[in-house]
Amino acid sequence: MKRSPAFSTLAALFFLAAGTILRCWYYLDARSLFLDEANLALNISELPYHGFFAPLGYDQYAPPLFLVCSKGTTWLLGNHEWALRLWPLVGGIAMLLTFYHLTRKLQLAPAICWFPIAMLALSPFLLRFGTEFKQYSTDSALALLLIALALQLPPEKTTFRHFLLWPIAGGISLWFSMPAAFVLAGVGAYYLYGFIRLKNGKAVLAFCSVGIVWLLSFAVFYFSILKAGTQREVLLNYHAAYFFPLRLWEAEAWKQLGNILNGLLSPVLGFTAIGLATGSGLLAWGAYRLGKNNTGALLLAAVPIVASFAASAFQLFSLIPRVSLFLMPLFLLLAAYGASEVWLRSNFYLRVGLFALLVLEAAPFANSLGKLGHSTEIEDIKEVLIAIKETELDGPAYIDTEAVPAYRYYSRWHTGRQKYQLPDPVYLQWNTNLETLLREPPNQPHGFWLVFSHLVSDGPRIKMRRLRNTAAAVAGEKKKIERTGAAAYWFQ
Repeated sequence: MKRSPAFSTLAALFFLAAGTILRCWYYLDARSLFLDEANLALNISELPYHGFFAPLGYDQYAPPLFLVCSKGTTWLLGNHEWALRLWPLVGGIAMLLTFYHLTRKLQLAPAICWFPIAMLALSPFLLRFGTEFKQYSTDSALALLLIALALQLPPEKTTFRHFLLWPIAGGISLWFSMPAAFVLAGVGAYYLYGFIRLKNGKAVLAFCSVGIVWLLSFAVFYFSILKAGTQREVLLNYHAAYFFPLRLWEAEAWKQLGNILNGLLSPVLGFTAIGLATGSGLLAWGAYRLGKNNTGALLLAAVPIVASFAASAFQLFSLIPRVSLFLMPLFLLLAAYGASEVWLRSNFYLRVGLFALLVLEAAPFANSLGKLGHSTEIEDIKEVLIAIKETELDGPAYIDTEAVPAYRYYSRWHTGRQKYQLPDPVYLQWNTNLETLLREPPNQPHGFWLVFSHLVSDGPRIKMRRLRNTAAAVAGEKKKIERTGAAAYWFQ
């Protein structure tokens, strides 16, 4: 007679389904492209396929094969949000399913197997970036798939054909995802440790040749695409706060490190102090116990983390949360293993306490379920542009710098571009003096629009108020159109 699935297993499957449905909703809602998405969409629209195998424009980076696949979907489906975000959606769902497979592979205690799935499926951060037109969700999916493949083909079961599989899989994955280099370092450590433990010298030499193929593939990738980005001062300055600090004898370095760790851990371990403290403790314990019980599995999970931090210390990789999103499932796997080990070694009362802490950790993420059926907009430039056209107020539209990428994409390349085209757009630059521009005799419009987007933080909002005050010195503000993260103002 078959046993019915345990309640915890049913809960895990519920959260798995909920996470998949929520990602589909975020995708179908077709929110306006975010600033970086718009810049990447301009690269997709303007460049031929071979252009993706060189440094991109608009201060963007994305793996060439990810871009090739994305451009292919726009060719098949049309140039719009659904086509651009199709591969990120696939990556977000694949990440969930592969993560669930790995939790079963690690044989977590049945009573807590719901916990890591709930955290990954309902994390607001992962929901957003699971469908954003960037490579972050596909990075995470590929990282977990490589780890799952390694566990499926352990050293003791490795055959000749596997030594042929890994050079191909690893070499190509580097062109789909730059963080694959860190994951492959973990895969290499996993196999070398296993072969050394088995005293299989021939396999060690054979896998070293696999590693050489990976290094050659990465070297071509680095010198043809990545190196240019690592030397750009504007990007280095932008990511400076997210490089691992080496001057740990200074208090400021510890503050920076704390901010980095908070950004990496809170999206999957909880936003509350209790959640972060509990999750961090379980993560440390899980790493220790996994090292004791399955050193190879620990190498697969921990080496990518250590390698990422080492590259960041040399300013070769940014630990900004969205770029390092592929690390978050690894942190969560270790924390889940730690929770499992605590559960298996506890009495009834300690188990009740642990279960209560896990519920408290996961509870804030349950709010994500309320997003289903509601807007997921971040900066709704589309609705602002449509509303401007509906007013039929003639006059130039001065597009603020941070709204330019989205406007250029929607007015030039989107399949519905006619809806978003304004008659007299003027692109403002970082050094544009708006008052001088408005007072020059050839311009001096009777009325004009100021259009803003990317109003997601204090900096852009302060800049918007300054430009509105500048415009008010020339004309009166007569109409406002304000949407989530975007706005337009008519002056006459």
